[in-house]
Amino acid sequence: MKHLMIFAVGPVQDFIATARRSRDLWYGSWMLSELSKAAARKIGELSPAGKLIFPYPSKPEALQPASGFNAPNKIVAVIDGNPKSIGEIIRDAVKTRLGELWADAHSHVKGGIDDTLAQKQINDLLEFYWISVPYDEGKDSYSSGRNSAEALFAARKVTRNFDQAIGSSVPKSSLDGARESVIPKQEYPERKDTEDVKKKKIEKLYKHYHARQGEQLSGVDILKRLGRLDNTPEFKSTSDMAAIPFIQALDNDGGRGQKLLNQIKALLPSDADILDRANEGLIFESRFADSFPSQEISDIRDKFTNLLKGLPKPNPYYALLAADGDNMGVVIDAQTDSQAHRDLSQALSEFALRAPGLVKAGAGFLIYAGGDDVLAYLPLHTALGVARELEEAFKKKMQGFKATDKKGDEITPTLSIGIAVTHHLEPLADALELARKAEKEAKTVPGKNGLAIIVSKRSGADRAIKDKFAVLNVRMKKLIQFSESDAISAGAAYELLNLCRDLSKTDIPPEGLAKEALRIIGRKREAGGAKEIETHISQAFKDWIAPLDGRAGIPLNELAQEMIVAQMLATSEETK
Repeated sequence: MKHLMIFAVGPVQDFIATARRSRDLWYGSWMLSELSKAAARKIGELSPAGKLIFPYPSKPEALQPASGFNAPNKIVAVIDGNPKSIGEIIRDAVKTRLGELWADAHSHVKGGIDDTLAQKQINDLLEFYWISVPYDEGKDSYSSGRNSAEALFAARKVTRNFDQAIGSSVPKSSLDGARESVIPKQEYPERKDTEDVKKKKIEKLYKHYHARQGEQLSGVDILKRLGRLDNTPEFKSTSDMAAIPFIQALDNDGGRGQKLLNQIKALLPSDADILDRANEGLIFESRFADSFPSQEISDIRDKFTNLLKGLPKPNPYYALLAADGDNMGVVIDAQTDSQAHRDLSQALSEFALRAPGLVKAGAGFLIYAGGDDVLAYLPLHTALGVARELEEAFKKKMQGFKATDKKGDEITPTLSIGIAVTHHLEPLADALELARKAEKEAKTVPGKNGLAIIVSKRSGADRAIKDKFAVLNVRMKKLIQFSESDAISAGAAYELLNLCRDLSKTDIPPEGLAKEALRIIGRKREAGGAKEIETHISQAFKDWIAPLDGRAGIPLNELAQEMIVAQMLATSEETK
């Protein structure tokens, strides 16, 4: 008898969120995809007893280990056989793949660890569950069968029957704060140690475990740090992402950027580990200083400071992008048979395979692209352009799949995108939380297909903007151009905010407020400047500012926030 089955592999959000470095974030996402691919691949190997529905890549080799395809953690298939037996077969395949990944990571451990505890932590890491409902393709409606399966799946997800590995009273992991460290206490510097002994221990911690001074790692953390060490893709750190616009600006000025980086790298000690050698990020003193013991840094810091003398400070912020498809549930429900669902799955897989190239073209790094879910980090000056490319690519792949909403209107899947702008030294877990918050804000835009950007500076309140993607994207593109060309005063946005605060509660009519705002915008482009604001710029603000001549427009405070965000995305230099 055939069954419609849904499988899920985890953990997902908590596992990914407990990342201190960009490599932790990347490996956590990659590893979960590998486990999902192992499950999907095993289902395919059961053919004709097993037929994949989701994911459904166009080429079966996409499900092979370490392929470039990112598989979602949820898998849908039609199974002909005993679902319990098949569930155990799929679970064993996932456990086997996890064992392979742990063996790979363990092979790179150069020092001693508590192997027993580490193995328990790895065994407890896996969350695997499945459900099945009887399904007769000849008689049963696919959509009704899938609805029954989804309801059962939702109930199964809220239960947990996994054991938690608890060790002795040893220090907790520095990443998740829950699991115990498996690195022996004697590996860490102690107060009684001489400076030379402390230095050697700090060096060994990194060489043996990729742990920094005082950083406690569990078996799961070591899996993230040392897994796939021999075949790690080239990617940038968050510091690199923040520095890229600045270096590129110098390169555009006679190739000075790469020359500066080469001069900085020449100051690094010859035995510095390659993973400590940030590339563009070395222009930030905090990252550069990480490569040296404190007792050796003074003279080298002076040389470093001289190299950067006369240059503006680089903008220390980067962008983390999170995207998710809209109306996917409704559109999947509208697929009348399993083959139609496979066609939709294949289109999603094709989008996921294209996403890495779009992100790379913007000098960014893709963390994950599984179906309609994308996570990537990017330099500020390309973030909006990459978001636009992803949105257009998704829309193009999904245009052939339609459904009818509750109002009777025809809808197709669209993509909502959230962008978090945050400091390169902020914890990755916090940046990821901010990006997810921006994504959720984008999904609150009526009709969705939204774009939301949240700028979180180390001083002051967060600044958030959102609107329909097509509308906000066009407006931000113009505002960024105005900012890059110094077409309007850098302080104009803050004057508009002050205007809203001071006059919004007075009796001045909205039209008067709008005209005063245009007067502020229309001033000379900068203090002491002689050039008047250009006509097309003045007209753009007249079109935006509400209300003028009875037209609807953008609330003044929202436009001011957009202007501030645009300034942030436009400059490669640090601003106040």
